[in-house]
Amino acid sequence: MRKPAFILLLLAVILTAAACGNTNKPLGQSGNEVSGNAPSPSPTIEAPATTEEAATPDPSVEPTVQAEQETSVKIYYSDTELEKMVSKDIQVKSGSNEDLIKQALAALQQDGPEGTVNLWKPIPIKSVTLKDKAVTIDIELPDTARLGAPGEQMLLDSLGQTLFQFDFVQSYDLLVDGKALESLMGHFDLDHPTVRHS
Repeated sequence: MRKPAFILLLLAVILTAAACGNTNKPLGQSGNEVSGNAPSPSPTIEAPATTEEAATPDPSVEPTVQAEQETSVKIYYSDTELEKMVSKDIQVKSGSNEDLIKQALAALQQDGPEGTVNLWKPIPIKSVTLKDKAVTIDIELPDTARLGAPGEQMLLDSLGQTLFQFDFVQSYDLLVDGKALESLMGHFDLDHPTVRHS
């Protein structure tokens, strides 16, 4: 009989066809299908860790604000006879050494105690600067403010004693309209600068 042989042949053909049509792919280690041209997994890029630092101000660049302080200052005036100095204690508020000098000179232009004469009152002070322990004062000198020899001497003495009471002042330069004159009023030589005597 040929029927069993035909069945076996048909069975062999079916098995062969089934074997050729198997599209199963080998599995990788993770159980996923592995393809010959499958792209490799891209590496994971981690963002660098950032740590937020608290902004700390640099004290070297911060402006220094000095609070105003009240200071006791002696202001020197001439007596009415132009023979001796008379001092008066006042309280001034200042935020810096230069400001303290300006306050003292402003007080020097105010009326003093009874029995004194204010020689600086008619003399406008244009500018005052303090640098490296040296004070520069620029004034105007109206004809009405000019004095004789005793008056000029007392005027300069009152300025010197008022300024040199401060440890941070070692010299002062008195200018008239920005010029260093040989003499303020023609009676005494004017040093540029006038230096504190130890």
